[in-house]
Amino acid sequence: MSQKKFKLIKKDCVKWMEDNKNEVDCIITSPPYNINVKYGEYDDSIPRKEYLIWMDKVAKAMKENIKLNGQIFLNVGYTNIDPFIAMDVAQVFRKHFILQNQFTWVKHIAVKDTGHGQYKPITSKRFISITTENVFHFTKKGDVEIDRIAIGQRNKTHPIWPELYSEGRHLATCRRSVAKKMKFKNYLDVKSNASEEQKKLFFNEVQKRLLLKPYEPDKKKCIGNAWYIPYTPTSKLSKMIGVQEDVNSRKNSRANHPATFPPALPEKCIKLSGIKKGSVVYDPFVGTGTTVIEAVRLGMIGIGTDVSEDFINFSKKRLANEEVLDAENSAETDKNDIKKKTNLSQMSLLVS
Repeated sequence: MSQKKFKLIKKDCVKWMEDNKNEVDCIITSPPYNINVKYGEYDDSIPRKEYLIWMDKVAKAMKENIKLNGQIFLNVGYTNIDPFIAMDVAQVFRKHFILQNQFTWVKHIAVKDTGHGQYKPITSKRFISITTENVFHFTKKGDVEIDRIAIGQRNKTHPIWPELYSEGRHLATCRRSVAKKMKFKNYLDVKSNASEEQKKLFFNEVQKRLLLKPYEPDKKKCIGNAWYIPYTPTSKLSKMIGVQEDVNSRKNSRANHPATFPPALPEKCIKLSGIKKGSVVYDPFVGTGTTVIEAVRLGMIGIGTDVSEDFINFSKKRLANEEVLDAENSAETDKNDIKKKTNLSQMSLLVS
């Protein structure tokens, strides 16, 4: 993780974006939600009208900052008292962009009486606990090609529903395609009404197609727009970023940032975007640096801005620790490689 691959800048994001037009391939960020929580030096309790005017300025700056095929992944949450925050922000961005995709970040879900993930429980006679947030995927024209399979999966073992892509279905699809090409309704129509010569031609063509495009048992499919991404527990996050003191401290693990997202969220966004290695990924509200870290890990150039010096300094410490960990892992890998080569050499001597 080279210093040349990331920048962390203490600067107002609108000013930075206005100074760097047509520079960024992908923006991944989560702005303050204006729900009166403490974001370092930022006032998160301004009147809604002022907040949305500011969001409009941010959206305009983003439009100038990203390239023609640039993408924006905008994570916005809400509260039970004010459930329209995310929708209001999305409506502001709608004036400048096309909403190409919309995702639901699922932090916790209960399946068959078993809970998965974490959330902030509440005690209320009116409201339920919030376990999801929105991720809006904006582009300039709505026609940017993405890589759905980069975050795809292959479910082979579902106990109830048959796999949508099975060997039988693959064969049936192939037969149906060939039948229609030969002007038959389907495979059954071929069996019932085709001449022997037509049947021979049909089966030969099916075999050719199966050779050209065989069944792939490990073929991945699109996972859809609901992403289950649990929060990283505070103690685990502390250890991941090299905290030596109180690992259960929010200050040590998150610099007291009130709304961090887990690494898997920007990771999914970057992979789905389909951008090439070396592309520029930018987080206008970089906070604790998670987007930049994941960008660099995936071979991108990561840039982050924030008005809080505390958050910038914390992000720099995280990035520095990531470099140390990478160096240690690299050294350990080299050591193991040398050990394997030594063992192989000794075996060769014994054999000879």
